[in-house]
Amino acid sequence: MAKNKKDNPIAVYAVASQIGFIVLVPLLVFVIGGTWLVDFLNWPDWVSIIFVAVGIISMTVGAMNYLKKLIEMYDNSESGTGASEVRHDRRDHDYYDPYTKKKKL
Repeated sequence: MAKNKKDNPIAVYAVASQIGFIVLVPLLVFVIGGTWLVDFLNWPDWVSIIFVAVGIISMTVGAMNYLKKLIEMYDNSESGTGASEVRHDRRDHDYYDPYTKKKKL
């Protein structure tokens, strides 16, 4: 069993899959709702373009806010910037030397 909620793969999948709902739901609500309102109230057709634009803006803002919260939740650094310090040795990376045409370690 996983030690905490962040290590559970099902919980991580649930958190990551919410991005789809955050992107899809506002756009669908504004597009379908705007189209229905334009038809029901006999508004001009250009009003539906405003609903689509508002849907895209709300979708973008919602996704950005959710991603910001995810970064804060899964951040391991002490600075809180979201970029944990990575320390490694250059000898850990393999690279291809084009002059000798073989891998160097």
